[in-house]
Amino acid sequence: MPKLEEEIERARRAGREFSLTMLDIDRFKSINDHFGHNAGDLVLKSMAEMIKNRIRKIDTLARWSGEEFVILLPDTTVNKAAVLAEELWESLSRMAMPGVGSVTASFGVAGYCPGDTFDAKGRRPDVRGQSRRQELCAVHA
Repeated sequence: MPKLEEEIERARRAGREFSLTMLDIDRFKSINDHFGHNAGDLVLKSMAEMIKNRIRKIDTLARWSGEEFVILLPDTTVNKAAVLAEELWESLSRMAMPGVGSVTASFGVAGYCPGDTFDAKGRRPDVRGQSRRQELCAVHA
């Protein structure tokens, strides 16, 4: 994820903060199995549109894998990212997906700490210094 690598470098150079919010749509396989892949695609598109309408222009929403997404939040503390994650969770839980009903997702939030890197092979943030980090994870099912 080149954008994340760029943000890590910018944070190192300028001493700035950023956070990542990851989300995973709960029981997405079940949605596809029970309602079909078209319904699953509609859930993905509707959720992505809702998130894009809420985040700032400088933020980046990306699909991480099947039903997992990541939001890169430059100049954002982990606490502010957690507030955003809670807002997104609430908005998603109030959305009525045509033919599917309500959908939930699990959210996780992490803030950048100096020394963190991006493992390009594993395509995941490599988080070190857990005791220094203030991490929050809101899981709603």
